[in-house]
Amino acid sequence: MSAAQIEDPFGLPAGGLLFIGIGGMGMAPLAGWMQQSGYPILGYDDDLQQPVRAFLESTGVQLKDFLLADQLDGVATVVYSSAINEKHPLYLAAQKAGKLLLRRGELLARIAQTKSLIAVVGSHGKTTTTGMMAHLIKGIGLDVGYILGGFFSDAALPPCAVAESDWLVAEVDESDGTIDLFFPEQSIVLNIDWDHSDRYTSRAHLEEAFVGLVARTSGCVFVPEAGNLKARLMGETGAEVKTFGVGGDFAAEFLEDGRVALSGAFQDLTLRSLPPGRFNQTNGLAALASIASFAPEFACDALCGFSGIARRQTVLRQDDALLVVEDYAHHPAEVFELLRSLRAQEPEKRLVVVFQPHRYSRTKQFKAELAASLSLANAVYLLPVYAAHEPVIEGGRIEDLQAAFGGRSPEILEMNSAAASKLYNEVQREPTLLAFVGAGDIEIFCRVVDVWIHTKGDVDLSFVEYMQARISTDCVLKQAEPLAKKTTLRVGGEARFFAEPGNLSDLKALLRGAKLFGFRYFCMGRGSNLVVPDEGFDGLVIRFTGEAWRQIDYLGDGRFWVAAGARLKEVCGQAAKVGLAGFEFLEGIPGAVGGSLRMNAGAMGSWIFDVVERVLLLDADGQVQDLPKSAFHFGYRKVEEISRGVAIGAILKSPDHAAERSVRECMDSYSKVRKASQPRDPSAGCIFKNPDGNYAGKLIDEHGIKGMRVGAAEVSAVHGNFIVNRGGATATDVIELVRQVRAAVEAKSGYVLEPEVLLVGKTWDEVLSDNGVDESKI
Repeated sequence: MSAAQIEDPFGLPAGGLLFIGIGGMGMAPLAGWMQQSGYPILGYDDDLQQPVRAFLESTGVQLKDFLLADQLDGVATVVYSSAINEKHPLYLAAQKAGKLLLRRGELLARIAQTKSLIAVVGSHGKTTTTGMMAHLIKGIGLDVGYILGGFFSDAALPPCAVAESDWLVAEVDESDGTIDLFFPEQSIVLNIDWDHSDRYTSRAHLEEAFVGLVARTSGCVFVPEAGNLKARLMGETGAEVKTFGVGGDFAAEFLEDGRVALSGAFQDLTLRSLPPGRFNQTNGLAALASIASFAPEFACDALCGFSGIARRQTVLRQDDALLVVEDYAHHPAEVFELLRSLRAQEPEKRLVVVFQPHRYSRTKQFKAELAASLSLANAVYLLPVYAAHEPVIEGGRIEDLQAAFGGRSPEILEMNSAAASKLYNEVQREPTLLAFVGAGDIEIFCRVVDVWIHTKGDVDLSFVEYMQARISTDCVLKQAEPLAKKTTLRVGGEARFFAEPGNLSDLKALLRGAKLFGFRYFCMGRGSNLVVPDEGFDGLVIRFTGEAWRQIDYLGDGRFWVAAGARLKEVCGQAAKVGLAGFEFLEGIPGAVGGSLRMNAGAMGSWIFDVVERVLLLDADGQVQDLPKSAFHFGYRKVEEISRGVAIGAILKSPDHAAERSVRECMDSYSKVRKASQPRDPSAGCIFKNPDGNYAGKLIDEHGIKGMRVGAAEVSAVHGNFIVNRGGATATDVIELVRQVRAAVEAKSGYVLEPEVLLVGKTWDEVLSDNGVDESKI
């Protein structure tokens, strides 16, 4: 072990820490706490939600929108979430480089070894209880730190705090087994309901983990009086075990007016109230009992101002006729207590529940119990199982849960605008309490339904309202945006929606939003090699103009990382500066990296895939893929895999070295050839693909088609394979001219020319026909 490791209180090697999956609810607060403790934190998450990003940036964490396996210099320790598997490129790179690899719970355990830890544990309620304790700590002014496994509903409240004392409150997770690494000063055990059957094969197996933690607790253990937990957990522990609740050591009596009388080990006091629901009452008393060991006196409104935890009985909308809430409950015991509490709060309203199961293993294990708990509702809708990292398990699919209801079978919904519309109509019938319940990505869908209700089913307004809450301040989002001036041909109509994402998270949010609302999307770079129809594009157009999308980083060894919005001309310039040859042909391609990768763009007899080493791709499922060149089927003007997704960047490589002057001379010579052989008027570049054994421009020239014109669109006199805009051309003019040139070439030579440029929102087959050519225009 190095001296740096010995000196570090957490046993970490000298150097920075990289958090992979930093956007996770448990990862972000831990990263923020480490940053505030003086550790330089680098964070990467390919799906970072905007509120989490804002918190991390406020702590000083450095976030990377793109992070490659080649960019781990300076990182000594890699912390990863349970959502990151061991095949993740960054995990593999860190492992190969000999970095210290720690799961979230493993790092937290190292921190806890240097602290007087108050561990909050249980099958459910950990985050809420820790949040209540943090609320009390701040209200009383205690010098106690905390690390939550989630975020407060009030985004202004931080989910972590560093203290000068050694005391630290943190929730300890049992799901990944890291609970076995902790030796607390105090433990709060809220409940032990069997869960995580992928790790714990029986109730007894799970209970062993909690018994072990209690045995390792050096001070007091707090447990509810109800449920016989004290007897189940005592074992051979020498810890002092205190109970809380009705009849407990920390006694509480619930009065008819909603107040709570504390006595016993508490100072005698009547609280105004506790948050509603049996679990919340348990959580609140647990928090009060633990904090009483530091500050025995409380104000009567100690927990009245508790803002709650995000996604825990969060009220999204409320009026006399409708209450919309979301909750993280995913275990049948949680679901039962939640629905019972909601019914008690709003007994006059019809209870409609939308439920998303979390993991196939849990669904298989608890489908009967989940069906029984959900049957408390008047109507139930089911969403597909949120898989997390699991493969499909037989018996754990959404259809299996549906079948467990027996005769009263709930309807399965997809997450889309049709489902949102259905739920909107459902809540119009009578006073309704609409609850979205589950721990997966149901929170995305519930926001769609919420804005759908708010806008009374106006699709466009719903989309804009939904997106504005999920994109960064660096993201541009507009409606009815003219596209003509954003293209090199200068023709075309409006985009129904137009966006310029500020980062990768914005892009993923935009694509997810388009899918949820049923909009097509089109990604454009610098607007070359495409024609926008005059009627525009009835969907979302995405353009990569932000700073993050223009990155060009030299990685050494002849390799560049280039993001999707980087200009190919700028790549040439950067290559010249470092003395690399082989990229000069890119100077003749007017577009950006993303579009060039999609079409395998070329010039001067070379193609961009000639210099591609790897491509970072957002696939059709919205997952980031880091793929080698060999994974792609590329050919003339098409790359199959990229056409089904979005290229977000690439590593380009050339083994050739040359003096900067020599490289620039080559670039200049290519530039002169291009300028001499291509028109200066606005165009989309070469309009047709070269047919096998011939050249489109040569055929057009040989058969006297240069100069053919429709409106202000004209076949260039400089190069026959260019259609230029002579001023005021429309897309209709261009499309008709394409049709006539194509017909003329076929009539005179037998060759059928296929358009090379993209027709935004349509296919050329849709607009071209076999109509004969008007010979008078030749």
